[in-house]
Amino acid sequence: MKSRLASIFKKSEILQNTSILVSGTIVAQAIPILLQPFLRRYFSPHDFGIYSVYSSLIGILLVISSFRYEQAIVLPKRNRDASVLVTSSILFSFVFSSLLFFAIILFRRGIRGLLNLDDPDGFILYLIPIGVFLLSVFQAFNFWLIRQKGFIKISVNKLVRRIVEGGSQSAAAIIHYPKGLVLGDVTGQVGNAITSAYQAVKCGYSPRHFSIVRSKYLLTRYSDFPRYSLVPALCSTIGFLLPVVLINRFYLPEQAGFFDLAKLILSVPMALIATSISGVVLQKVSESYRLGKSFVDELKPLAAIVFIISVAEVLLIALAGKGIFRVFFGKNWETSGIISQLLVWPFALNFITSSFTSIFVALNRIRWQSLWQMVYFLLIISLPLFKNFTFNGFIRIYASIEIVASLAMVVLLIIVVVGYEKKLKMKG
Repeated sequence: MKSRLASIFKKSEILQNTSILVSGTIVAQAIPILLQPFLRRYFSPHDFGIYSVYSSLIGILLVISSFRYEQAIVLPKRNRDASVLVTSSILFSFVFSSLLFFAIILFRRGIRGLLNLDDPDGFILYLIPIGVFLLSVFQAFNFWLIRQKGFIKISVNKLVRRIVEGGSQSAAAIIHYPKGLVLGDVTGQVGNAITSAYQAVKCGYSPRHFSIVRSKYLLTRYSDFPRYSLVPALCSTIGFLLPVVLINRFYLPEQAGFFDLAKLILSVPMALIATSISGVVLQKVSESYRLGKSFVDELKPLAAIVFIISVAEVLLIALAGKGIFRVFFGKNWETSGIISQLLVWPFALNFITSSFTSIFVALNRIRWQSLWQMVYFLLIISLPLFKNFTFNGFIRIYASIEIVASLAMVVLLIIVVVGYEKKLKMKG
């Protein structure tokens, strides 16, 4: 049995690349996860609630910043064209972030009131444009490294970010500086952007390849990404990140903090494994698509691994969630354990789908994904209708929406993959 598994591993490039990315990601993500028991005892639920609002807003705006052109970096046949797309994505993000900064200066009071931010917490607004730009730079270079199969370099970049971020936040905790959570995050993003740029240059990226004429051609050629993917992706991201903003708006920052911790712990499989698997799947499936080859057999072992992990997470949290949070984070965070038991099912399903949604991009079937994202968005924006529910009732409604959406995504993935394989058989 062991020899058979070893043989499968050696023959499967996708498993080898996944193991590299997952290993590096586990090491990198272990830093913030292991720091949580320490940080949660120094920073209050209120501090983490404000931090989660900041992170959510950056995540939402990040989708718009490069008009989704960063996802097209893996598609051109020539590396010179891919390099032009990298530079174009970064330029788009710089312009967007600059305009965002001036908009915040002009409308800061109205924005602060809309988000239910007190005066001391309003500082996060001015850091949002910086965070959006830094993450956009990282994303562009990350897709370049995926294209070049630089999976070890990607792992190194993640490690650098977490070391810098964790060190900064820990220092802020020791000196009891509440703003340190957000500022530590920004510091980590700076380190991540710099190392990603360095690694991309080592793998052949050069801004000298950029020309306005070539950029216009490529932006037109891959215009399906902003045309069909931008709004749906924005809707999907809003759907995923909006709940914590709504909780802060309709309830209390403390409850947003409790929700944030539950979401963080339940997202561990997604952070450690799903993101890495998605990157490898994107590279392998896009390569198979260009060559007109099948990829299903290589995805089956990954699907089995993802399913086993999701089942293990459900059993662990459902049986011992409240106790786990009390032991590791203190009595103040028991509420997060109760929330996690309500959310573990949708998060387990989300882990499964997130591992393979890059298939839509790789097979140039983003319209299917766009359809799902629009429906998901409509479901999530119905949450304000339940603002008069108790906090736990609001969480139950949210969990039900997530379960329905994830099951629908599974069905769409199966339809797209089966359709691609049928076309190959017809051509063969």
